[in-house]
Amino acid sequence: MSLAASKRPISRLLFLYPPYVQGIVPAARRHESSARRTTKRLRVKPDPSFIPSTLTNQLQDNVIFNPPSSSPSSYQTPAAFLPPSDPRRSLLARSHEHDNPYAQPNKRLPPPIQKPVEKRYHLKEDEIAEIRLLRQKDPDTWTRKKLAQKFDCSEFFVSMICEASQERKQKQQLALDDIKARWGKRRTYAREDRQKRRILWARDE
Repeated sequence: MSLAASKRPISRLLFLYPPYVQGIVPAARRHESSARRTTKRLRVKPDPSFIPSTLTNQLQDNVIFNPPSSSPSSYQTPAAFLPPSDPRRSLLARSHEHDNPYAQPNKRLPPPIQKPVEKRYHLKEDEIAEIRLLRQKDPDTWTRKKLAQKFDCSEFFVSMICEASQERKQKQQLALDDIKARWGKRRTYAREDRQKRRILWARDE
């Protein structure tokens, strides 16, 4: 079979190339036929309502009205755009009655998802002094969690009435720095980004 009789391009005949070139797969090429099919689908005609009027051979300023295929709803049309004699005004007023059915005074509310927690002020002065003494004496043993369990209060209340010593804070900071030293680039960048977002939240940005 001669090369003239072959319909395949010469670039596809790998046996004509040296052995070190035969292992290279030829790159795919886009021909005119495939390009024509691709661009034809993108050639979409605009809607007639978007074409400006050219009756006087001059482009005139006009309002383009291209409503959706569905009919307008009285729940979506603002009352400011409805005429005074439109019956949809009464329908719109009735719809507001069902916005919050629990706003009625005699309406029974649904049950709560979680049991509401009531604040208790049951600790006396001597118990508060004991919490401060235990926290100052041995902060490693009497942590906020253990003190909250012992005196039946919250950890936040324990942090309000007593503060850890400076030695305890320095020890915790050294442990935190040791943990941060083992972080990778991704976690370090994520934590720095979190701090920046918190600063922006405080600025309301």
